[in-house]
Parts: sequence; structure tokens; C-alpha cells
Amino acid sequence: MAVIKKKIWPKYFEQVKTGKKKFELRLADFNLKKGDVLVLKEWDPKKKEYTGRKIKKKVKYLLK
Repeated sequence: MAVIKKKIWPKYFEQVKTGKKKFELRLADFNLKKGDVLVLKEWDPKKKEYTGRKIKKKVKYLLK
């Protein structure tokens, strides 16, 4: 099981946090397998810095 860290904008972070957004579409420029942990770190694009908030999600399904 690998742990992959990715940036996510505040608008989408909040949707994932509340359960409104249950999937993430990404360019396949990194290795990811079912069972890996995706750490979504909230990124403020205006300030160009992380906010300090993060969410960990286990990968259950991949569409390639």
C-alpha cells in the first residue's frame, strides 16, 4: 500500500470533506493502485500555499 499526496483546491476539498464529491479525476502522471491511500492536501491557489488541512482516502476504484 502506497501513500500518494496531491493538492486539492479549497472548493473541491470542502466537497470531498462533506461527502458531496466521492471521486477524483486526475491525469495519470503517477502510479496508483486499488488499496493505496490518497492524501488530498488543501492548496490555496491565490496564496500559493497549503492551508494545513488534509483528507486521507483509501482508493477503492480506478478507471484507466
